[in-house]
Amino acid sequence: MASFLGGVADTLVTTCTAALPSQLDQPRQQKIMTSRDIDTVLEDHDQELLAIAGVVGVSVGLLPDDTTPCLQVMVVKESEELRKKIPKTIEGYPVRIEESGVIRPFR
Repeated sequence: MASFLGGVADTLVTTCTAALPSQLDQPRQQKIMTSRDIDTVLEDHDQELLAIAGVVGVSVGLLPDDTTPCLQVMVVKESEELRKKIPKTIEGYPVRIEESGVIRPFR
């Protein structure tokens, strides 16, 4: 009986341990992904975002909670098609789409 219980305990420990690293690594991976400065991330990805038709600007902003930094993508008109083309996160930072209309330079 003790041998049987020992085998069950070994199986449970092995099963739980096998599942544990992926759960522990997930927040660690997110921390690693966001360890780069948000301005550097924007600088590295601004041209690819601006190349998407309908995108008129990119900047660093805040989510509606006014505390969480995000990459803000300004679009002429928000649409489902644009939401599919613009990533939800970039290097761990959330991306916020803002409908701004056409942006023209001052004269």
